[in-house]
This record gives sequence, structure tokens and C-alpha cells, in this order.
Amino acid sequence: MNATPMTRSGTPARRHLRRLMRSGTVLAATALLAVGAAGQSWASTPILRWTTNAPTPVSTLTLPVAVDSAPDASGVYFAYYTTLESGTRPYAGFQPKPVDANGNRVLQAIFSSFNADATTTDDHCNYGADGGAGVSCAVRFRYTPGTMYSLVLERAGVSGATQLMTGDVVETATGAPVAHIGSFGLPSASGRFKNADQGFIEPYLSAGCGQRITVTYGRPVGTEAGVAHTGSLPTVTDPSSGSCLSTVSQTTSRGQQVTVTGNAAAAASEPAADRIN
Repeated sequence: MNATPMTRSGTPARRHLRRLMRSGTVLAATALLAVGAAGQSWASTPILRWTTNAPTPVSTLTLPVAVDSAPDASGVYFAYYTTLESGTRPYAGFQPKPVDANGNRVLQAIFSSFNADATTTDDHCNYGADGGAGVSCAVRFRYTPGTMYSLVLERAGVSGATQLMTGDVVETATGAPVAHIGSFGLPSASGRFKNADQGFIEPYLSAGCGQRITVTYGRPVGTEAGVAHTGSLPTVTDPSSGSCLSTVSQTTSRGQQVTVTGNAAAAASEPAADRIN
């Protein structure tokens, strides 16, 4: 990656990625992404646990999700976090969004790093992650409810002291490319993805506390040295307190289906978070 290293100050944020703002057309080739300042956060959120069942760390993760039903509005973030061998943790996930100018249903895909040493030259990415150091990348794409899309996260190569991390969206059933999320460089010592980790379902706007969304998680796949390892279906559990969301899960022929129901009253007394443009 021909990125010019930049000096960045501050401690990398270890919080959830929440407020992502974007200007320009929804499906423009270059996505201008900016991260809002820290605002409302919830004490805890429904937690996703996933594994690839790979025997070693992997260079590529494929993480499938279908949004079966959702309001055409911002508010809830379905996120995976991953841990590299060094301990640094890239995040990725999907957010339902309002329809575009042509009335098409839209998802936003996100790929970010809270590592202060992250660098980027990708037009889909900006410096900063949830008000702290790092890099955040995003793209919006038209989606069909019920169709499964996979986040494909890859340690795509190593050049000297830098490794290139890429994030893309593909249609799970066919592998057809859907959208490029973004790419960034990390120190080459960051290493590969660990074979199992967690994630979260977060109401990053208070409006998310009034929404009901159903998604289906597919089996994660970890690939190393050309060998693909398919994991178990992810599980989702509710926190004992602190979130305005509750979840109900069931295993179906397509995967682990999770319905998220918000309780607007639980957040009525909380200050509103930063809005997404």
C-alpha cells in the first residue's frame, strides 16, 4: 500500500463505532465519511458471538448477514468486531438507511480501525473513529430484503512495515461483488484475524430504540492458505441491563434469525445522539 504514514496523537478509542456521516450521492464512487463526536452511548447492548472453527488465525474473514425486514431509517448498527494477532481490533457491520433519491432500499457497510497507526489513501475512508484516532470507511449500496450479503475482510498483503486491510461486500450465495467498503494500512506486526470473536447490536441513535428489525446471520468462514473453514451459526444474547433493545433468536434453514425490538420508553429520558446526514 502506497500510503504516506501520518503521525496521529491520542489513545485509540475502544468504544463501538456509532455516528457515521456521509455527503454526496448515496451510491457515489467516492464516499466522504466523517465520524461525529462522542454522544449518547448505551451501557450494554445485545452481544453476538461467532467462530470460524479454523485451527489458526486466518487472512480472510467472510461474515454473512441478511436484513430480512427493517424500517428505511437510521438507528441500529449490526456489527462484528475482530481481533488481529497483535490485539488491535477492526470493526465491520451493516446499518439500514433511508431510501435513496430513486426510492431504492439502502444499507451502509462499515469497516474501521481504532488503531492510531492506521493510514489510508482510499476515497471511501477518512481519519478518525468514533471521535478518536483511527480510520473509518463506509459505502452505501442498494439491497434486497432477505438477500444475504457478506462482509469480506482481508489482510490483503504485506509491504515492508505495513499490511493492507481491505473490506468489501459480496452477495453470499454467488460471491458476486456488491460494493467496496474501504481499505487501510496497519503495522505489519498486526497480523491475521483470530478465528473467533464477538460483535454487538447497537442503537447508535435514540431513534433506534423505537425500531423493529429482523436479520439472519450466516455461518462465518475463515480462509488461510487457500483453505476455507466454516464456523457455527453465531449466537446473540441480551445484556442484563443497560440497553433499550431486546432480541429473540431462532435457527432457520437460512441461518440464525434474530428479531430486534426497541423500547423507545427506555431511552426517553436520555439526550439524543448526534444525527446522521
